[in-house]
Amino acid sequence: MTINTVDHDHLPEPVLDPNSGSIPKFTRDKHSDAHHVRMIRADYGGALRTFNGGLAHENGWYTSRKAGRVLHWQGAAQYDLLTRAEVDFAVVRVASESVRFEFTRRGKKQVYTIDVELVAPDGTVTFIEIKRDQRDLADPEYHAKLTAVHEICDEHGIRFKVILRHQIWDSLVHRRNVMLFGSRRFVTILPEHLERLRAHERQVGTDATFGSAVKAIAPNCPRTGEAVLQALTVARRIEIDLTRSLLDTTPVTIH
Repeated sequence: MTINTVDHDHLPEPVLDPNSGSIPKFTRDKHSDAHHVRMIRADYGGALRTFNGGLAHENGWYTSRKAGRVLHWQGAAQYDLLTRAEVDFAVVRVASESVRFEFTRRGKKQVYTIDVELVAPDGTVTFIEIKRDQRDLADPEYHAKLTAVHEICDEHGIRFKVILRHQIWDSLVHRRNVMLFGSRRFVTILPEHLERLRAHERQVGTDATFGSAVKAIAPNCPRTGEAVLQALTVARRIEIDLTRSLLDTTPVTIH
């Protein structure tokens, strides 16, 4: 994909939810020259950068149900965001290290690969850059590179967000819930589980509770019902607020 962009100096503010808010607008520098840009994806749709040890910091693979493939990650913050995206109802598809930008800025070639790509139900694409804290954005040249990438995305209907590690989780409860639900992403969902859930929906409507949905899915085994409901959350058949403590009375929405 070949597109054109210009230089800007304003870096978008990090946000907690990569799927909320409008695309930031920028004031153009009318004295800037356009630059040739390439946006590159792997032929098979996977990661352009892969990790398998050998780095000074933690890295590895995350097997994603939403992606239908192994996702490569480096750093705990990237792993955390992939795990959150896996159970986030607002995310239909997730990828990591999937797009590379190549462009020239002030006569110097710039190369940048995104950390995470999220696709919303309406097809909106969001590219995420994850940082530990504000100190990771202190380098002026790197700051300018991210600003240029943001403008490329902004001009072509793609969201670009910078997220700091502390913004990924609302609380320890949120993190624990997401990790638990994410760990159940490959639990087998049988046809009878779905039929019981549909019967429950016909009885109570789309607005149910955690306890009633669990009992409906597996009347004779609450543990099985919980595991299947958690897998259904990853599959986007159940929507639930994981930032709060989970009780039998916690609201859930059946989709």
